[in-house]
Amino acid sequence: MAINYAPEVTGIAPYVTDMARRLAARGWNVRVITGYPHYPEWRMHGSEADFASTSVIDGVIVVRVPHSVPQRAALVPRSRMELEFGWHAIGMHLRRDAMVVLASPPLIASAMVMTWRGLRGRAAAPVGVWVHDLYSQAVTETGSGSYLSRSLVRRLESHTLRAADEVAVVHPRFGDILVHRLGVRRDAITEIPNWNQARPQCRMDRYLARTELGIPDDEIVAVHAGNMGVKQGLENLVEVARLLDATRRKVRIYLVGDGNQRRGLEQSAQGLDTITFIDSLPDNEFHRMLSAADVLLVNEKTGVAEMSIPSKLTTYFSYGLPVVAAVAERGITAAEVRQSGGGVVVPAGDPARLIAAIERVAADDELAASLGAAGKAYSDKALGVDTAVSRFEDWLNKLAGRAHASARTDLAVP
Repeated sequence: MAINYAPEVTGIAPYVTDMARRLAARGWNVRVITGYPHYPEWRMHGSEADFASTSVIDGVIVVRVPHSVPQRAALVPRSRMELEFGWHAIGMHLRRDAMVVLASPPLIASAMVMTWRGLRGRAAAPVGVWVHDLYSQAVTETGSGSYLSRSLVRRLESHTLRAADEVAVVHPRFGDILVHRLGVRRDAITEIPNWNQARPQCRMDRYLARTELGIPDDEIVAVHAGNMGVKQGLENLVEVARLLDATRRKVRIYLVGDGNQRRGLEQSAQGLDTITFIDSLPDNEFHRMLSAADVLLVNEKTGVAEMSIPSKLTTYFSYGLPVVAAVAERGITAAEVRQSGGGVVVPAGDPARLIAAIERVAADDELAASLGAAGKAYSDKALGVDTAVSRFEDWLNKLAGRAHASARTDLAVP
């Protein structure tokens, strides 16, 4: 169930939006049931909407249904948002004759659709779940809620995914977790990696980008782009800036984006000269910001390992710039960075090690060029959009075949 969709530019929304538009262009009848834009700020973009709305955008029928938006992404208020979204999606707009794809998260709304489908019995259309994040891993790794609530989330996720006809995952480690921890059948799982969303021009000249942004040429620039939430653990980057200020190094950290932790991070960083917060940028300005960087940063909270894979990585690799990842040594993100050859990994929550890695990569032109070229090659070979769309179409045809339906049926992404 795709509660996130364009114009949101962070998280799963760009992937859901791009896939829906590309499927429509290939002849599928695509209808997306989604919420109103609210992520990553966790507030409505503009005035709150109390009614459903329908529009056609790039060949996709986009139906938006009302829901609350919690001031913070805590378990209880987020659950309420998902319940409201699921209720309106099912009660008002979910067609009974369309094949259904649930983009997860949201888990609770997806579980509601599975219950609705179960009540229809043999008349139910096939349902697939496209898994981007694992809720049960998230509540465990971020320490959210009590033991009882974490246990309930795991059971709900297990029930929802086992009830699906087919499940698509964005990383093979997700598939292993689904089989061994959540009891999903191996033959029901298909891997469809995320793809490069950036579509960049040739990277801007570094000196020109810095001149336009007013960044001194002799500074080492490290950019972190995307959501500023709990799982990113960006307090680590504030501590990096504190060490940089104290030692007067010529390294500057730029955090580009927004999220529910941003205000707290800005308060912690008050008075520090080596860290700058920048709002989410339009494509051309974002392109300039990344082009000005020496290294691109990934940071995850200590303990986060298998709940998700950062969507920013596909963009990072496509730019041909070295990645420095402060993440769990044996986590999914570390594995992806190593597989790409496009970056180096340091332990999460160790500011001194992160600074050393940034300085080492930025000071070694040969190493930086080698890492950047490897990441770009990996992006071109493994993260191409055409391959992803073709795999998704194959998955949809497999899903349709489960119910002996036509392989060219209507598609609803509630």
